[in-house]
Amino acid sequence: MKRRGKSQRGQAVIVMAMWLTGAFFALTVVGIDIGHLGTSATELQTVADIAAAAGARNLLKGGSANTAKSDATSVVAKNKVDGQTFTMAAADVHVGNYINGVFTETSINPSAVRATPSITVNNVVAGLIGMKTSTIQKEAIATFQGISKAPPTLPIVLGECLFPEIDQCFSNSCMPSDTEFPKDTEPRTAWTTFSGGNATGDIEQWIASACGGGGKTIPTYSVGDTISIVTGVHGAAMHQLVCVYNNGQRQFLVPVVKCNGNTLTNTVTGFATLVMDSATDNKGIDWHTISIEIDGAPLAGGCAKCGSGKMALVK
Repeated sequence: MKRRGKSQRGQAVIVMAMWLTGAFFALTVVGIDIGHLGTSATELQTVADIAAAAGARNLLKGGSANTAKSDATSVVAKNKVDGQTFTMAAADVHVGNYINGVFTETSINPSAVRATPSITVNNVVAGLIGMKTSTIQKEAIATFQGISKAPPTLPIVLGECLFPEIDQCFSNSCMPSDTEFPKDTEPRTAWTTFSGGNATGDIEQWIASACGGGGKTIPTYSVGDTISIVTGVHGAAMHQLVCVYNNGQRQFLVPVVKCNGNTLTNTVTGFATLVMDSATDNKGIDWHTISIEIDGAPLAGGCAKCGSGKMALVK
């Protein structure tokens, strides 16, 4: 009996050793392939991010759904996934709008790009037990975000109600423009003295000293801050802006404020880039706004439809 007990214990040890060896081998198989898949998934996510950003930037520059897809697919050809140069199908690039956290595919005035690349990779070890391949898919969405904080460069404010919704218009062709600022027939534009005061001198202090202004640097403002709204022509300030225009300064960053109907309020909601087209004493400024990327500015929270900001990954 004692010999049989020892024999049984010996067999059990051998079986246990074989089981542990098999389990270790299985874990090794899983570990090797998980590491391989993890590396490939990271590389594929990078491709998705690059594609979405490139496509969305193409839209910002006035591109169409087709050109955005072309840029997205061509840029990823410079990258590798699983050791191979990656080719992305146009069907994996979707253009549309990203509003309130939801991507909607559309080729009409698109302002966002969603990339969904996928790849099938060969398993390193699991292929030996029948699991030859694994398929990975990743997603990235890039869209335009308005800046939330900036130092304006001109004592003029525009109303957010001037700007069409981003899903209705994203190109410069339908960004707001007007003639002969300031004028009573356009209540959605006004002077500002930023921190208070309504006199012409309070406006002039923020205009370049080379043109007779005070030359003061406008402080930084954030979305949600309050600034003053100043109506009226203020001819002396207008004369100084004509001088600024004649000196070759044409592009400025100005605050955008919320509207109550078509009337301006005092609350900053974002920033816009205003371009002077002409400036004439006793007439005013002809101007338009543009969509433009601004490097280094804080994103999120600003008025995206107002056109000053940056293409950014949101997913």
